[in-house]
Amino acid sequence: MTEEKEVEVVTFHSEGAISRISLWSNIIAYTILVFSLIAFASQLYQLIANWAQIAPGLPTNLLERIAIFVSNVFMEPLRGVFYFLVLRGISQLLNLGLDIYYAHVEDLRFEEVPPVPEV
Repeated sequence: MTEEKEVEVVTFHSEGAISRISLWSNIIAYTILVFSLIAFASQLYQLIANWAQIAPGLPTNLLERIAIFVSNVFMEPLRGVFYFLVLRGISQLLNLGLDIYYAHVEDLRFEEVPPVPEV
């Protein structure tokens, strides 16, 4: 009879917990992206609807008008996209770490198996 030797690797993490963190990171990332796009659409609508009141208060220089417009309108979606990318990066790094861990465990299992004697 052959005995199978189990290799126990001592780790300080739980694969299930890492998977849940990765899943929630993705959920929160997409939620932030959707909310920032909704806020962008709302802000753009308000700007277009109230343009007659806003335009007289802007500087006469075209470059300054463009800078103010871009900073007021596009800052919120850029912030949302930044948070989205950071959270998605965290999720991908956690999944990559699990892949590396599982590859390392598989290597250890193959190395620790004793050879089967020939009969």
